[in-house]
Amino acid sequence: MKAHVSEKKKKEVKDLITLFNKYKVISLGDLTGLPSKQLQDIRNKLKKSLLIKTSKKRLIRLAIKDFKDKDLTGFRKYLDEIMPVLLFSNEDPFTLYRQLKKNKVNVGAKPGQIAPYNLEIKSGPTNFTPGPIIGELGQIGIVAAVESGKIVIKRDTIVAKEGEPIKPKVADILTKMGIEPMEVKLNLVVSYDDGVIYGKDVLDIDEEKLLHDIKLAYNSSFNLAVKVGYTCKETIKHLIKKASLEANGLDNKLDLKKHSLEKKVHEKIREEKKDIKEEIEKKSKPEEEKSKIEEKLGEKKEEKKEESKAKEKKVEEVKEEPKFEEKLVEEVKEEKSDEEVAKEVLLKMKDNDIKKKEELKQEEKKEKVPTTFELVEEKHKKAKKEDDKRIKAEDLINK
Repeated sequence: MKAHVSEKKKKEVKDLITLFNKYKVISLGDLTGLPSKQLQDIRNKLKKSLLIKTSKKRLIRLAIKDFKDKDLTGFRKYLDEIMPVLLFSNEDPFTLYRQLKKNKVNVGAKPGQIAPYNLEIKSGPTNFTPGPIIGELGQIGIVAAVESGKIVIKRDTIVAKEGEPIKPKVADILTKMGIEPMEVKLNLVVSYDDGVIYGKDVLDIDEEKLLHDIKLAYNSSFNLAVKVGYTCKETIKHLIKKASLEANGLDNKLDLKKHSLEKKVHEKIREEKKDIKEEIEKKSKPEEEKSKIEEKLGEKKEEKKEESKAKEKKVEEVKEEPKFEEKLVEEVKEEKSDEEVAKEVLLKMKDNDIKKKEELKQEEKKEKVPTTFELVEEKHKKAKKEDDKRIKAEDLINK
């Protein structure tokens, strides 16, 4: 005897098969822990890109069995573990999963649910008035007191640790205090797209980590391609630049070697020039000394001429002075009667004569003493005579 299936259920199976044909991406979600209000909010937010269809597990199995165009048999193993909901969309599964993940809502904790993190009640005043609530707080380890007609929690207290089930009394206090620690969302369990079924572990991707990994992979592959010299559209510019830099570096090294060789050659030439210059200077020193001596002799001769001129002037002055004396004598002759004046004139004349004689003697002495110039001149004359003799001797030898 065949089981009776109502027309309503048959119609629902046909509707599911029609949706299977209409949409590119078919997914299976889990409504466990998601309140109906939050489900309706998600439905309204994503209605442009997502169709949410609730149905019984048995009808979903029948629709999957009767639908032959797409292989959805991979959905069957998940149906017994979840509160199923079918999701229909034309967007890729990864985008769909990301949209559902963003639409999370916070709800109050229920007894037995696992704490997602350490549930802590902070110290401070509450909205509770004194009453039985003080005892309830004390039962879960919270120290409280009454201040200014309100219950005040004295210190921070962890009422449920991460990963532990939430106790009924803790869940009740959390609800009374308006603490909603539980995040709920429409969980996408599995998704079908173009013959491939993607599980939750594949769809749950950290976007930032994924982008970082992609960039790292690109940079690593690019660096490897450049290093091994693999030419392609992306690497050709860098390979040309690298080749140019390496060529310039090699050219600079060669120039440095060439420059060092040239430097050594120039240094050697400079040293040789220096040696030759020193030899020339040694040979030319006697002639330079000779020319210097001649210049000095010339200067001394001019000085001597000037001295002789000065002496002549002095002699002339001496000769001219007697004229003054003659005048005095004439004056004395004119005044012979004054004997005293005559005597004074005679004495002055004698004194002048004595002074003149002494000056002449001193000048004669000076003339007799040879000067340095005269000595150098005599030495030069002797050297010249010796050079003349040597030249004559060389001429005789050459003849």
